[in-house]
Amino acid sequence: MTRPSTCRAAARRGARGPAVALTVAAIVLAAGLAPATAAESKLTHHTGSRATFIHWLPLLDTENNPVKPDDDPVLPFSYRTSCTKCHDYAQVRKGWHSNATDPAVDPGRPGEPWILTDPRTGTQIPLSYRAWPNTWRPADIGMTPWTFSLMFGHHMPGGGPGEETAVKDPAARWLVSGKLEINCGACHSGAATYDHIEWYLQVAGQNFMWAGAACTDFATVSGAAAGMPPSYDPFMGPEDERAAKRAPSVAYQESKLDSKGRAFFDLPARPPNARCYFCHSSVQVGPGAPEPWKTDEDVHTRAGLACADCHRNGLDHQTTRNYEGEPAGKTDPQLATLTCRGCHLGAESAVAGPNTMGGRLGAPVPQHVGLPTIHLEHLACTTCHSGPYPTGTTRRVQTSMAHLIEFQGPHRGPDAMPYIVEPVYARRDYDGTIGPQRMIWPAFWCRIDADKVVPLAPDAVYEMAKDAFAADLTDDEAEAAPAEPAAATPPAETPAPEKPESAKTDAGEPGEPGDAGDAPAAPAAETPAPVAEKPKKRLTAKRIAAVLAALKAKDAKAEFGYVCQGRLYRLAADGTLAAGDHEAARPAAWPIAHNVRAAGQSLGVGGCTDCHGFGAPVAFGEVEVPSPARIGAPVVMAMYEFQGRDELQLQAWAMSYMFRPMFKVVGFTTAGLMAAVLVLYVFMGLAAMLRWAGKKAPPGPA
Repeated sequence: MTRPSTCRAAARRGARGPAVALTVAAIVLAAGLAPATAAESKLTHHTGSRATFIHWLPLLDTENNPVKPDDDPVLPFSYRTSCTKCHDYAQVRKGWHSNATDPAVDPGRPGEPWILTDPRTGTQIPLSYRAWPNTWRPADIGMTPWTFSLMFGHHMPGGGPGEETAVKDPAARWLVSGKLEINCGACHSGAATYDHIEWYLQVAGQNFMWAGAACTDFATVSGAAAGMPPSYDPFMGPEDERAAKRAPSVAYQESKLDSKGRAFFDLPARPPNARCYFCHSSVQVGPGAPEPWKTDEDVHTRAGLACADCHRNGLDHQTTRNYEGEPAGKTDPQLATLTCRGCHLGAESAVAGPNTMGGRLGAPVPQHVGLPTIHLEHLACTTCHSGPYPTGTTRRVQTSMAHLIEFQGPHRGPDAMPYIVEPVYARRDYDGTIGPQRMIWPAFWCRIDADKVVPLAPDAVYEMAKDAFAADLTDDEAEAAPAEPAAATPPAETPAPEKPESAKTDAGEPGEPGDAGDAPAAPAAETPAPVAEKPKKRLTAKRIAAVLAALKAKDAKAEFGYVCQGRLYRLAADGTLAAGDHEAARPAAWPIAHNVRAAGQSLGVGGCTDCHGFGAPVAFGEVEVPSPARIGAPVVMAMYEFQGRDELQLQAWAMSYMFRPMFKVVGFTTAGLMAAVLVLYVFMGLAAMLRWAGKKAPPGPA
């Protein structure tokens, strides 16, 4: 799609004409004078030095033109064009953090999904572009790359769906917002002033093209593309001064640019931990949850290791995930040593060389004295060493990606959706071992086609059954819990991008033609509100039945249902709810790898009964099945149900440990008596042999 030309754009390009011509001539002349092999050579990025490269970079916009503070309009710089002198952007965007939309990529073991949450309709549905079990593709609920980027781009480093502009979507505004390109600083910035929160605010305001620049300390971005009309072109600038006041604009701090107009980027090759924590942090919430200052960091971090010491990558940005069986580790023994066993034991990676046969990076080599080897075959290392120490029941946990825990505000209440629990010691399908996991049970409205469940977008459900959601059902109020869930949306304390002036027209005084006043308002789901909206009514059995009836009234030929609490609920002929099992109601789970606890805090240090005694949480702990709906009594499952183990067998095994001390005394006593009897018989045998020998011996001299 071509952009309309204007006088301003023509003047801007005309001013650059002589400079561009001279540049092209210089390039042609240099190419003609250079040796033939120079044109074929490629810049070698890895020189072998461990020194950090000093990045004084010329600022280039997305069209590869130099950015100058006195340009009209002033455009944001682009990491894609500014960094590609040394880095192959096409290769970088194939890295793990940006390649989710590529169906050819091996999804590997499950990770934390994106979770679409809507308290109004009681929706929490795990989404992923990767083929992870019990997650849904964004397209399954009508989410395009545009809406996905608006909804979840705040915790993405750019790329992936943020650059999928070819997908048809009438609501997409790529020409207004620009692409959400990869933000190199999101992972690599070593500057203390780098601001992740600014990235969030720019994405919320549809300032995709400006988001990367706004996070730096030498560029300030104001205005929001969300309030500009569809005809707005950021490369041409606003058409009038009124729109210019509210249009996205960037101002560079010229004192931080050198005489050549270059800016300094603090970009160490090894990403600092602070960059990882913004997207990969978690905190337990609810009654009994420890305060953060009472918790410990990962033992590896306390020992001086950085996240990137284990989670490494080359220029391809294929960050290692360091689990046993990782696709890259199967073909590269050096990567196999970055797993728990490879680093500490070395047994699986001895072929990589003598320097990687356990104890890599100074890792202690555990002896596991007295531990039967069967434990190492059927348990993950994380079962005993990672995550929160297990108690009698699981705990609620909030994460950066799902709850925006970097913010303060009402969205951070302990009852905020989505509801995630940990640790669940479950058998993992991908390796057959038992390990600690986080779980979320989906809750969503759906259309049922034969036995196939098709999720419905929460906004569409609310519009179809708005009256049922708001109806005053007295029976429901008696069942409802006093606390109502809050949405994981940004807090009131964090200001959202200002609404454009042109969109703030008085009643009866619409915006002028061409202003943002003529532009349609952005959907609520696309631009998160600064304050969480609580549902007016709690979802109970009667209200769910009313909503299903309202949906049926809209489409009499279709059958509708609601998934929650691990069940699929349908409307029976008498108007009540009928529950049944369904694959779509199974929880999405992903492993807990951190925080790793020291050996002295691992399971088993208190003896075998830590795991095998009566009521041991690993086998007999209670697993909460939380849901935004209240249908009957709360659902609680036993931990052994997720392990495929039999309760009676576990109880019998636990009972054996009650008598184990007595068994040891009896056993050792019995063994001692048997040994004494054997010794007695040995001596008796020797005496008999001596008597026999005495009888057979010839008589001695008289």
